[in-house]
Amino acid sequence: MPNRRSRGRAAVACLSCRQKKLKCDSIKPKCGNCFAKGVECQQGTVLHKPRPTNSRIAQLELENKALRQRYTQLLDEVSVKGREESESLREGPSFQTPGTVNTPRHQYTNDIPHPEAPIERNRSSVSLYHGATSTAYDETAKSSPQDTENIESIADLDRSRHLLFTQTAKQRQLEPFDLAAGRLDFDDVDPEIGKELLLMYWSRQLYTAQIIYRPAFMRDMACGGPYFSKLLLNAIFFVVSKHNPRPELRSDPEDITTAGWKFRQRFTELLRYSFDRSEITTLQALLIVSNALFSRCDERSTSWLYAGNAFNMIIDLGLHVLPSMNSISAEELEIRKRILWGAYSIDKVQCLYQGRPPILRRVNFNVPLRFLDEYDELEQFQGLTYTATTETPAVPSMNVTLLTKLCEVSIIIERILSEIYPGPGLEAKQIQNVNIFADIKSNLKKWRASLPPEMDYLLHPRSDSVILPQSLCLLALYNVLIILSQRPLITENNGRQRSLTAHESVNSCTTAANQIVQILQDYCERFSIDSAPYMLSYATYISATVHARIVALKGKTSNAFQSLLVCRTILQGHKRLYKAAEVAMDNLDKFMSHLGFNITDDNSVTWSGDLSHQAAGYGPGEDVIALPEWLDPVNPPLDLMNSDLLDLDLEAVTQGFSVDGEFNFLMHPFRA
Repeated sequence: MPNRRSRGRAAVACLSCRQKKLKCDSIKPKCGNCFAKGVECQQGTVLHKPRPTNSRIAQLELENKALRQRYTQLLDEVSVKGREESESLREGPSFQTPGTVNTPRHQYTNDIPHPEAPIERNRSSVSLYHGATSTAYDETAKSSPQDTENIESIADLDRSRHLLFTQTAKQRQLEPFDLAAGRLDFDDVDPEIGKELLLMYWSRQLYTAQIIYRPAFMRDMACGGPYFSKLLLNAIFFVVSKHNPRPELRSDPEDITTAGWKFRQRFTELLRYSFDRSEITTLQALLIVSNALFSRCDERSTSWLYAGNAFNMIIDLGLHVLPSMNSISAEELEIRKRILWGAYSIDKVQCLYQGRPPILRRVNFNVPLRFLDEYDELEQFQGLTYTATTETPAVPSMNVTLLTKLCEVSIIIERILSEIYPGPGLEAKQIQNVNIFADIKSNLKKWRASLPPEMDYLLHPRSDSVILPQSLCLLALYNVLIILSQRPLITENNGRQRSLTAHESVNSCTTAANQIVQILQDYCERFSIDSAPYMLSYATYISATVHARIVALKGKTSNAFQSLLVCRTILQGHKRLYKAAEVAMDNLDKFMSHLGFNITDDNSVTWSGDLSHQAAGYGPGEDVIALPEWLDPVNPPLDLMNSDLLDLDLEAVTQGFSVDGEFNFLMHPFRA
């Protein structure tokens, strides 16, 4: 019996005996490799090639598999590109005179499936997600640890970035030709109106627009692809219609609040056929409509439920994890990342507005925060709906940077909501750990320091600063988070240490509130404040709650009083577009009344109660205060230094902030 070491080998005669055809007495084992090849075995010499180990073979098989996958992906991309180019040449727009329209290439008859028709899945809903604890989890389909390596480490990021940029540029060139040829499906809406509404949407939104990848949406709008649906189209029209002055878009031509209601009715009709299926276009439509229903219509419950269903669809489709099977195109990977991170930001901002706990948690997904398509970064900013004139300076829109920075600060928002405002009964326990507040404040400062200098014009005044409506909103949001993260320290009672901590927190809150007013001033000078995004309206309310506390102690001669008038005036103007702004203003008036003064719509101020400022000569009565001059762009700005804090009674300020114990809606005014 051969021993285990000699298994797989054959005993052969030496070379000399074999040549002489003699029996060899020095029989020696021959390795399996030499035996299979029929050559003399040179074991123990440098000429002998050792047999590869099992680990080396497994490693080579994995490398071979990765190369085959990459090769297949390249073939698919080349094939798709060639098919698109040939189709463009064969069926694309010819050189035709304006007004000439070709016959559409496709018939759009499958947006509303027949109730008895089978549901066909497409690449926008490839697979449903089930984790390892589920009975539906396929253990056999699980990949090896080496195969689940981040796909971005295998693919060439630079090549993917250039490919996406090229595809986006080409699709943007095709958009006007698809419109002229009648290929774009506007769901029976006049093409000129539909085009105008789409341009408003792409230029107006920050996080809600980025969850829709424009190249894929517009391409599939022309050919009936999976990244377009009439449900999503009508959601877009409803969201931006309130910013369009066309009277034909309103149910009542004289009432702007009725703008786009026909699009909402159409959206509701189409949603009946899509609500029970997880589709990318459906969750996108639910998310952007959810955002509009809250700010515009104050339909908090409907908004919350729409968003919740969209988040469930994201998990159901597995968009929160990187694909680990086969390969995925650069476009699909970009779409997945934009949807997930855009939804994450929407969740955090909505929870901030409504004072609700976040649903999407950063710890539950592993998609990196890195967007590869940078076409929108240097695209010229379009001031549609932001300014009264159509002429805007030639500045880049910086959409990719804005989206990335919003997602980064959303991670900090999650910490604020979870660790500082976790809910009734938990806040008192969490507030005892001062390190949480210091860590969050440090994270906020690091985030702001990471902003490009040309975007943060307040910290880096320079001639080449890019002042955009979205960047102003982002800076305002930062200051809101400073106030929300520092406010609880003012009312925390922990003896001697409280005095120092409270004073620092009062200074931080007041500085942030003043900077918000500075941002409002700069916005008024460059853009139309009445059409500002709702995020700026929310920041205005948070700033006003801080100024109101200072006014209750310092009176109408303080800078805080002028800032309070500004905030109230802006909220008054936002009531035209946002129902939520009306709710915020009512809560602000209620808060000021509790502090002992009232401001009417004509800026008449009535003082009442035993206020500290009465000792300085301001007795109860009524005064009429003029608005700050900086609301007129030709006048210089208001000095926003913290001079009001020099002789401020800290204990009185603490009591003023303690009012939130009775009016817990003041920092989250829209809690249902």
